[in-house]
Amino acid sequence: MAIQLNITVQDLSFLYTAKMKWDADFASQLPRFEDVKGKPVNMGFINAYWLPDWTTAMIFRSFLTSVQTDFQILLDNADGMDPYVVLCDWEF
Repeated sequence: MAIQLNITVQDLSFLYTAKMKWDADFASQLPRFEDVKGKPVNMGFINAYWLPDWTTAMIFRSFLTSVQTDFQILLDNADGMDPYVVLCDWEF
């Protein structure tokens, strides 16, 4: 059974812990990141949002799926960083 939440853009702005532009600087750091589904990391997205836990990642996933936009969820394996990163072109 799926539960539906009414998530707004404003809600998402309170959930991420860091935001950065996803640009060529990250290309040299790709071994640090892994797609949660095992796919290659997409360098074509504009923004990266760091999330503290999988529950938050599921909320982002639900919103981005509902607005039918492309996104990718990564694991960040760097020490001291939040473990999940959502890549997308949206601004939150």
